[in-house]
Amino acid sequence: MHRFRTIAILATLALATAGCSDDDSAGSGGAGVKIVRTTYGIPHVTADDYYGLGLGYGYAYAQDNYCVLMKEVVRANGQSALLLGDDGDLTEDFVYRFYNTDEYIENEFLGSAPQDLVDVVIGYADGMNRYLDETGLDGLAEGPEGCRNAEWVRPITAIDLGKMFRKLILRGSTGPLAPAIIAAEPPAESAATADLRAPQSFEFAAADLGLTPPTEMGSNAIAVGSDASQTGYGILFGNPHFPWSGPERFYMAHLTIPGVYDVMGASLHGLPVINIGFNSNLAWSHTVSTARRFAFFELQILEDDPMKYRFDGEIRDIEAIPVSAEITLEDGTVETRNETIFMSHLGPIVDIGGINEIVGGWPTAFGTVLAAADANLFNTAALVQWFEMGKAQNTGELADALGLLGVPWVNTIAADRNGRAFYADIGAVPHITAEKLEACADTTLTGLLTSQGFPSLDGSRSECELGNSPNTREGILGVDELPWLDTDTYVANCNDSYWLSNPDQLLEGFSPIIGRERVQQSFRTRQGFVQIAERLAGSDGLGAPGFDIELMQEMLYGNRNLGGELILADVLSICSAVSDWAAYSDNPATAAEACAVLGDWDGRFDVDSVGSHIWQEFWGEVAMPAGFWNVPFDPEDPVYTPRELNTDNEAVIEAVQLGLGAAVDELVSRGLPMDRPWGEVQYRPDGNQRIAIHGGNPSSMFSAIGARYVDDQGLGDIRSGNSYIQTVTWDETECPDAFAVMTYAQSTDPASPHYADMTRVYSAEEWVDMPYCEEDIAAEAISETEL
Repeated sequence: MHRFRTIAILATLALATAGCSDDDSAGSGGAGVKIVRTTYGIPHVTADDYYGLGLGYGYAYAQDNYCVLMKEVVRANGQSALLLGDDGDLTEDFVYRFYNTDEYIENEFLGSAPQDLVDVVIGYADGMNRYLDETGLDGLAEGPEGCRNAEWVRPITAIDLGKMFRKLILRGSTGPLAPAIIAAEPPAESAATADLRAPQSFEFAAADLGLTPPTEMGSNAIAVGSDASQTGYGILFGNPHFPWSGPERFYMAHLTIPGVYDVMGASLHGLPVINIGFNSNLAWSHTVSTARRFAFFELQILEDDPMKYRFDGEIRDIEAIPVSAEITLEDGTVETRNETIFMSHLGPIVDIGGINEIVGGWPTAFGTVLAAADANLFNTAALVQWFEMGKAQNTGELADALGLLGVPWVNTIAADRNGRAFYADIGAVPHITAEKLEACADTTLTGLLTSQGFPSLDGSRSECELGNSPNTREGILGVDELPWLDTDTYVANCNDSYWLSNPDQLLEGFSPIIGRERVQQSFRTRQGFVQIAERLAGSDGLGAPGFDIELMQEMLYGNRNLGGELILADVLSICSAVSDWAAYSDNPATAAEACAVLGDWDGRFDVDSVGSHIWQEFWGEVAMPAGFWNVPFDPEDPVYTPRELNTDNEAVIEAVQLGLGAAVDELVSRGLPMDRPWGEVQYRPDGNQRIAIHGGNPSSMFSAIGARYVDDQGLGDIRSGNSYIQTVTWDETECPDAFAVMTYAQSTDPASPHYADMTRVYSAEEWVDMPYCEEDIAAEAISETEL
């Protein structure tokens, strides 16, 4: 506890000394803090100690994005409905008021962290506060993500940051479960009088539950080892597909304590350590994992008392815990709202009836109720995890760092100077083995939910509780039960499961809660492996076999589309056979024109490609009936199956015709001509200018951009996709050879010179040479600040 007494004291000092002069220092340490910004506004923070490192990083981040983090602090404190108006979420507020108490964050979440990390967090809060004091409310950013003169802006503390960190950790579990937690309410009548239904099967889309990673949360990553590298050194390509706005944007930085810590890369907003990056000898990235981070338990409630349930033949109580949150009404008055969270010994009661009345309710159709167990609920190791990863110097040390099991919902892909390539889905996963799932998903409801990808167990038996592994946090799988691969060839992941990390070294025999094996892969995953195979064979027209860093960069900037490569020729044949498009489109002449444009399309999603928008709309519209593919999926050939359009099947031919007709009608309704270049269709606005954006829908290609239409102006609302992209390798020198780009640039302030400058770098398919060593930083320096 002595460590957190320091936190509490220094957090208070952060408030009291936010206005200190340059000669004063809030908290302990902090001398010798220097921030050197290089081209495109990348801060290189150097300090003598960890507090100073946090101070410099928090200050530099605040200069570019203060308001983004401040708004997330409001949310993590459960005050969004009180302070953020239409952007507030009262349901979410209740959940974070319940879980993010000051006491838990102080005594457990931050109280269990090593002192060095605690110092970084305190320093970061102080750096944010120093910027606010110097800038003032009227100097803060304007624009969609700004907060100039907002009443909810205030100095922050280390506890505020701890709440924000925990909210991020729960992003794949309790966070999206919030509506189901608050919806749970016991019935007025007993379970015995409920209208029970007992179906044998049902289906619902996993996305309907809101518990699958949304489309804006994906990633690609490739690590090449010495046997696949032209140089013998490892090579890493990392490309998270994250939102282009809000706190899940990345921010580029370089953090250094000379001789102690030296890491460059990017962090999610507000995190004081590098999440994805590199050091002198190691580079790593993350991709969103398929592993479930929670499990449902079916409780057998009493017929005459729905607040009690049976467990091992005994009767247990469901505890009702009141929680309150405030909301500001339209007339400006503040009202306190009250809810109740109902807790079993296995976790909170949830009502997922919003997706299906059978699985939801209290009771469900089976006279039961569901509780949710979250593997990340008491995960206090996540921030420590990234802290230690940045110190690792090879894949072996990285694997040791991952043994903390703090990674909350991502895979890790890495390469090192020694020529090793590494993949792991090592993190916090509920301890449910395949054997336990088979034995305990034995009721109708647990079986149905499990079959839909939501592991669910009988909550009436102790043998079905989450298990434990030696030397591991309670209730989660141990390292030896999780998939990983360390090789001198290559590994890759594009958000399918661990199974296909390398087609020649399949990972099999793991618990289904981590992911599925021997199942069809996404087109994005397949395209990644197709391009790797062609590169290793030297059959892609790019030169001798194997990778160097420029050839790795071509994986992304080639903007290839696997869907087009597989079936475009057959689609064109079907097109040419249609004499009258009136049966398939409201714009028959334009549909015929679209066929001609596709005939000349280069098959890419470059900014000057013509026909890309037709293909993207077609791919989104075309139905894929049974028999769509001539060669069906084969688990022995997962990269190259399914393939070949079945042009002998009339239903398939009609599906193609209807899909293309619908695509044309959509484009016409948007006012988009068939011959418009892709970069004029998809763009990022910058004032009165448009920056052309290459890449396309992640459902059919490797370079992923998720965009929405803006009236008749094209795809001008980039929601997600390619974000912080890094390629890293080494040579005989001490400095890593790293190139990166931030697709949306460093700052969310439209008045900043770094609001869209790197977007233009991305648009031009160029890279930022990342200055890591001192002489390179000095050569690229554009400003210097000492704190």
